[in-house]
Amino acid sequence: MLNSPIFTTEPMATRALAAEVRHHHGDLVRLLEERRGVASFGNLVGVSCEAAEHIDVELEFDAGDGETCLVGIEAKFDHELTREQIRREAAAMDHLFVLVAHVGAVPAWLAADFPNVGVITWAETLRCFPDSRIALQDIASIRLLKVAVEARLTALRFDGLEGWSIRTARGGSGMPSLIFQSPMLADARTIRGQLEVAGRRMPDRTEDVRFTSHFGISVPEDAQNYFDPESSDVVPEWIEHLRVLQREVLSGEEDRYRISTRAPGVSTRELGRWKTALAVKHLGNDVHLAKGYTDGWAIGPKTHAVPIGELDELAWITAEVFRRWFEAERA
Repeated sequence: MLNSPIFTTEPMATRALAAEVRHHHGDLVRLLEERRGVASFGNLVGVSCEAAEHIDVELEFDAGDGETCLVGIEAKFDHELTREQIRREAAAMDHLFVLVAHVGAVPAWLAADFPNVGVITWAETLRCFPDSRIALQDIASIRLLKVAVEARLTALRFDGLEGWSIRTARGGSGMPSLIFQSPMLADARTIRGQLEVAGRRMPDRTEDVRFTSHFGISVPEDAQNYFDPESSDVVPEWIEHLRVLQREVLSGEEDRYRISTRAPGVSTRELGRWKTALAVKHLGNDVHLAKGYTDGWAIGPKTHAVPIGELDELAWITAEVFRRWFEAERA
């Protein structure tokens, strides 16, 4: 018989998993106990879905002496796994596991911030069930493009950024990204930015995914940074930082670094609406440097979008621009 996909959505897959556990739980329980270094959770007395904190699969054990042991399995498909979610779920469970299609989908912060949360893969989980009704073909049929892109981003190298914070995240539109932040500069600002999936929705095919990088200086959302340029000749500090970037790093190298020279958009925020006007007044022909986010994150230029086949080159550009800008600021 052909093993065509049957469980093709996240709820289907997690409920099918719960049914397999209820039918034959021994091998999976032993895997979980070994992964956590626990001799025994106790006797399994209940299996449920979306119980405490909406955890995908909850296993309830009788640990003896009237004690109960709760073990949760959170299946990460294409949705974002957040620290707050893990914090809530870990607090509700005695033991928590994150179930992923492949280990590359696990965010780096999980092991660092939650060392007691285990990780298991669908492949090793399904091997625990003789003649499992749910197959890897089912898991593969669930759209996991965001997870695959995150794994690709996590595998990138960024030489020369030792001491920087580099972490995976999902942007406001849910697109995968890498977030960069430098050590603090002399004026207490940091160089920040991201390498991210371009656009506000994920394409259906990997070959259609495009990536951009943003290089910015941190800009608090206050009246010292954003004001009507017609009422004052004061040059905001973030303008000076962008001048350093242009003069010491980008000048003459815009094409090599794939810098977009399109004009920045106009913010609708109460203070941020002055960003572009300030850039026009003080940056002149380099107004394209003033792209970014006026909500307190960072202002700076962006690259042109590139396909996934050029992602390694974009990673090199990203590291090179960040490194050279930071060195110029420190100098």
